[in-house]
Amino acid sequence: MLRIISTLSRRIERQVGPNSAVALLIAAAIGAVCFTVMAGALVYGNTRSLISSGEWVQHTQEVLASLQRVSLLTERIEYRSRLYTLTGNEEQLTRARASANQLETTLVHLKVLVADSDYQTRNLQILVSNAQYFEQALNNFTVKSELSAIQLQQNQQAIGLMTDHEQSLLQERSKGSQQSSFTSISAEVAFVGVSLISLVVLFGLLLRDAVRRQTISKQTALTNERLARTVNELEDRAHESELLTSARDELQLCVEVHQVYESAANSFSRLLLGTSGSLCMINNSRQLVEVVSSWQGSSGESAVEDFHPPDSCCGLRSGQPRWRQPGVSEIHCTHFSSEAPDRYLCKPIVAHGNTLGMLYVQCASEAVLKAVNLRTDGLRQLVQLTGMAIATLNLRTKLENQSIRDSLTGLFNRHFMQISLERELSRAARRKQTLAVFMLDLDHFKKFNDTFGHAAGDTVLKAVAEIFRANIRAEDIACRYGGEEFTIILPDVTPAIALERAESIRRSVANVRLPLDREVYSEFSISIGVALYPNDGETSDLLLRRADMALYRAKRAGRNQVSQFEAVTMAT
Repeated sequence: MLRIISTLSRRIERQVGPNSAVALLIAAAIGAVCFTVMAGALVYGNTRSLISSGEWVQHTQEVLASLQRVSLLTERIEYRSRLYTLTGNEEQLTRARASANQLETTLVHLKVLVADSDYQTRNLQILVSNAQYFEQALNNFTVKSELSAIQLQQNQQAIGLMTDHEQSLLQERSKGSQQSSFTSISAEVAFVGVSLISLVVLFGLLLRDAVRRQTISKQTALTNERLARTVNELEDRAHESELLTSARDELQLCVEVHQVYESAANSFSRLLLGTSGSLCMINNSRQLVEVVSSWQGSSGESAVEDFHPPDSCCGLRSGQPRWRQPGVSEIHCTHFSSEAPDRYLCKPIVAHGNTLGMLYVQCASEAVLKAVNLRTDGLRQLVQLTGMAIATLNLRTKLENQSIRDSLTGLFNRHFMQISLERELSRAARRKQTLAVFMLDLDHFKKFNDTFGHAAGDTVLKAVAEIFRANIRAEDIACRYGGEEFTIILPDVTPAIALERAESIRRSVANVRLPLDREVYSEFSISIGVALYPNDGETSDLLLRRADMALYRAKRAGRNQVSQFEAVTMAT
């Protein structure tokens, strides 16, 4: 190379004159070009040789990998077939057949790889023949069958011969590849000096780009982080919205207040993960707060129990949600029967301006408390939904009671009695049962009312209603028919028991003692008429009329007695 550069330099010097610097630069440029071309050709040749050697090495490694897979599949076929014969598990036989199919596929690929070697092709024929034997044998395999040990041994022997051959080729080709690599490395080292300057310049440019990219990367990371937080918040809000929608739908399905309590507790446990808590409602007397439902989380069981008075809770006393947590508020509510927890929330439940109770939420750790604070809006909405559902059902129950019950005595009214009697008569007819109807009338009630006043009369009516409730079954229906008259319907009762029940009511009324004007009044009595289905009538009107006839028979006979309808009553 130096001889070529020197010759080119002398020729250029003769042509350009004494300006040897220019000639040297031109010669250096031409020499560099020639050097680059020659070095490039050398590197190209070495690279081609290296690639060729690498391809053969890769080819040999691929053959070895295929042989290893063939050996593994053969072992699987043997192992799965033996498991099948030992356990009878059809899944093991299915896996053995699958391995046989994979073995044939692998051998097809291996045949392509060793097509250039007669020695390997001969050994491959043994593997192909054995694979066909395995497939046929497994197709007809039973728990008493057994694969040929000779075939398995031949398979492993052929695999060993092919592997040894390929290992030998791999060593030879690896040496050739190493030699080509050494030649290529030597040629590349020659370019190191020439390339250093270019690398320095390139490194400077790359460093500048790297600094720019790092700055852009930091900005992108910050943007992505903000975007991820926004996405997480949106997903959390969507989950919260979905949970609130589900809770609202569940609350709308509730037809009784206790269902609202259980549904609300379930919704609160899903919204406030990791917390424990209770739903506490103020009773009708407004003196006791009762725990109606609870849920349990990582903080253990809820620490709150029934308590009184309601002012024991700071949240109920203030009418505002109130957190108790270390460093923020150190004042505990006094409604805990044992040691108060460190972190809890008491949130009043209000509907239509009326405080119904409070929600108690207990947090085991600061992390759970922070998670609850993130769901403040969802918690507020769920408390509102719960309060409205409870108030609505309470109002519905109140209206229903007003529509079917007598406001003074609390007994069912006459309209409900007529509907119930028709229903009970239909049921008794279907079941072929006896039904009793009582018509009851307080003796001399008008005289008592005129003497002591309507307030005293109302007190007597309430006391008599309590006697009815104490002397009848849960399925019996006591109604105020009008004024001092009452009706009691007794489904599925025998005549003897019906008369016994009527007599018990009569005696209880006769034993009533009521304080009136600093005196105790005890001269109460009641007359009762009894009619039975189906003996005394099969319709509601007829039964009521005949029970009424029996009642007036009792009054004419002297009052304070029980009279059963009889046919002779009509003639009397």
